[in-house]
Amino acid sequence: MSLKNVVVIGASGNVGKPTVDALLKAGRFTVTVLTRKGSSSTFPSEVKVHNIDDTYPYDQLLAAFKGQDAVISLLPPINIDLINSIADAAAEAGVKRFIPSEFGSDDAEPKTLELVPMFGAKAAMTGHVKTKESSGMSWTAVINGAFFDWGLSTGFLGFDLKSCTATIYDSGDGPMNATILSDVGRAVVGILSHPDETANRYVYVQTVKFTQNQLLAALEKSTGKKWTVNKRSCAEARQTGGEKLAKGDMSGVQDSILGGMYTGEPAVDYEQTRKLDNDLVGVKQAPLQELVDKIVKGQAV
Repeated sequence: MSLKNVVVIGASGNVGKPTVDALLKAGRFTVTVLTRKGSSSTFPSEVKVHNIDDTYPYDQLLAAFKGQDAVISLLPPINIDLINSIADAAAEAGVKRFIPSEFGSDDAEPKTLELVPMFGAKAAMTGHVKTKESSGMSWTAVINGAFFDWGLSTGFLGFDLKSCTATIYDSGDGPMNATILSDVGRAVVGILSHPDETANRYVYVQTVKFTQNQLLAALEKSTGKKWTVNKRSCAEARQTGGEKLAKGDMSGVQDSILGGMYTGEPAVDYEQTRKLDNDLVGVKQAPLQELVDKIVKGQAV
């Protein structure tokens, strides 16, 4: 199987930009970005831009996917119905490989879904994509853990770089799998470059694995400051997050995810439960301190 013509949906987002950059840098893909007519996003000149109506009409998706080898969905996974429609159109158009909007924790692991129920929507999405195997379209789901550089820079991981304040959940010794955004892009290139080895399965990548206490120590060393530490229980965070989400309050996402993934539950550490695909797709692990030093300085990682 050869995958050359690639469509990226959601190319202007946090994961989309490094993914498009990685595809272009590889130099062996013809990259088309599918974007809404109402979007003001701009893209590199080497990229083909295909505009469709803001509602992503099925007939327009079908037309956009004709002659394409692979479709990569980087839309937020809250758009499950839309992503399923995109997968349906890709299969009908004869696309060979579909990469859905997974890009996160291992929702193929039941314990992950128990701890973070909101991930069930992504698991159902990938389940729908799997049904397209019978029509000849293969799939690959990327599991990369947390987005390390984004999560640290924005404070999503519980560490505020501006105030030098950390929120430590439970003991702080539970491991967290994580990948930097540029490595997510490299993983996508690696998948498309090894279509047979990556067909119809989850691909697991990781740039770094850390505990909260290890990250705190690295940040104190990098900033040269003693950080303020607040303690919180994972159980309370999960409860608060779940209550917010039940009311449609998306600010509960952080509580729900961190309250589940900082527990230290061995089953959710996919480096231990699965086989990493780093070597296959071209992702290298990096020292925690090295990554932290660059992020604190505002340097690219």
